[in-house]
Amino acid sequence: MQKQITVCFIMLMALLSCTDGDRQAYQDITPEALSAMKVSEFELNSDDIRGQIGRLIKSENSSSAAVRYVRNYYSDGNKLIWIDRHGMDSRADTLLSFISQIVETGFKEELFRVEQIREDIRRVRELDFDNSSNSINKVFARLEYNLSRALMRYSSGQNFGFVNPSVILNSDLVNDSNSTRMVYKHQFDIRIEHPTESFYKKVIEVTSNGNLGNFLREIQPKRKLYKQLREYLNNKKLSENEWLTTMCNMERCRWNEKITEEDCEKYVLVNVPSFMLNAVNGDSTLTMKVCCGAISTKTPLLTSEIMRIELNPMWNVPYSIAKGIAGSHQYMQRNNMFIYDKKKGRLPVSEASHEMILNGQQRIIQEGGPGNSLGRIIFRFENNFSVYLHHTSTPWVFNSENRAISHGCVRVEKPYELAVFLMKEKDMNLAQKIKYSMTYRVQKDNEGKNIGSAVKKDSIIRNVKVVPNIPVFITYYTIYPDKNGNLTTYSDVYGYDKRIIKQLKQYVRHK
Repeated sequence: MQKQITVCFIMLMALLSCTDGDRQAYQDITPEALSAMKVSEFELNSDDIRGQIGRLIKSENSSSAAVRYVRNYYSDGNKLIWIDRHGMDSRADTLLSFISQIVETGFKEELFRVEQIREDIRRVRELDFDNSSNSINKVFARLEYNLSRALMRYSSGQNFGFVNPSVILNSDLVNDSNSTRMVYKHQFDIRIEHPTESFYKKVIEVTSNGNLGNFLREIQPKRKLYKQLREYLNNKKLSENEWLTTMCNMERCRWNEKITEEDCEKYVLVNVPSFMLNAVNGDSTLTMKVCCGAISTKTPLLTSEIMRIELNPMWNVPYSIAKGIAGSHQYMQRNNMFIYDKKKGRLPVSEASHEMILNGQQRIIQEGGPGNSLGRIIFRFENNFSVYLHHTSTPWVFNSENRAISHGCVRVEKPYELAVFLMKEKDMNLAQKIKYSMTYRVQKDNEGKNIGSAVKKDSIIRNVKVVPNIPVFITYYTIYPDKNGNLTTYSDVYGYDKRIIKQLKQYVRHK
């Protein structure tokens, strides 16, 4: 049997809840008598409402995951979320108050159909219905669908972000003529969470049986940088490009990272666009310049933990470089390199085979020590790219403004200071050994024999464990606080802002 609710009936029943004397006055009114007073304009019909929602679903033009979930939810005949036999309660006002503030984050209200929701709530309050496009069932159907649609888009966007960096930042095609399929370069490996079906189910459960206001407050981005950027967006006179850049960096703050630097007491953070590294321990910060990957060999964005310091590391020459020097025996000899053959082991460069280097049977390796491309020290952490923080044999590169020059690793300006920072206890004996291991030199004659002063072997160390492991973040913010906490804008060196803005632009309100 169809559920029908008559607004007039509810109003009259409210009169019956007055004093005993009043009840005597209306003692002859029965449901049968009231049914004759029904007004069709005020009659709710659940079947009609569901039919109207079906029409809204067919006209839906958004393909976002949040909206897709809402479409499927109603298409599967699940219960109505906002409407019951009492009509609609204050939850609609709660959601409206949150989505009405979306303009302060740079988005347009149309993304959440705020104006339509506001107007339909007014119609319900004022019983402003007709027999056409604003009939009571059409209005309630619009509210039911649009409130759910707005709730899901808002909840998933604020809690996880409105764009997916794992897709748009891992979209560079690999230039591999030997491959017959499309291969994309992986450049974003920060561990972030994405909205799942269980998240959407939780949203419905909280809306139906919990405290919606508390939930919507809890999903707001927590990062201090987000609050700074939001204030900057609303309180500064920004050009269109500055406006979009600010929104882009706010979006980065929405990505639901499993761990951020704000969760850590002690950490190392590299921000690629600023070419700077901050090593933070509570209220103290060690700052230094860095060199990052060139445009063709970008430094990947990732989160990991520094586990080990290695002194005078050998350098396994990347294939992209090895194929260019494979036939240059004199160059390899001059730069203290040797060949590692998978079957024969270590070989002199005179036995290098250009063909075997190209097919991976041989590798070119540079000895550790002075002149090594990695410098005298490297900071190792697990990652999927074989990139690390390390010293350099060409320290003058830190004088350049644009320091996107490496093959993907991060070169650090003050490696010794960083090594000391990573120590749990400031062991001066260990610190002196690290310094000596980074600076000692062995003089050799033309035949390779050692000459000059003897090396203090007991002062040379090869590896130092970092205990406990120290979190390291390689990030990409084009607006980021400087050492004084003031927001500073940096160049979009890898063009990542452009990609994110392209996705966000459809949602952005006109400045």
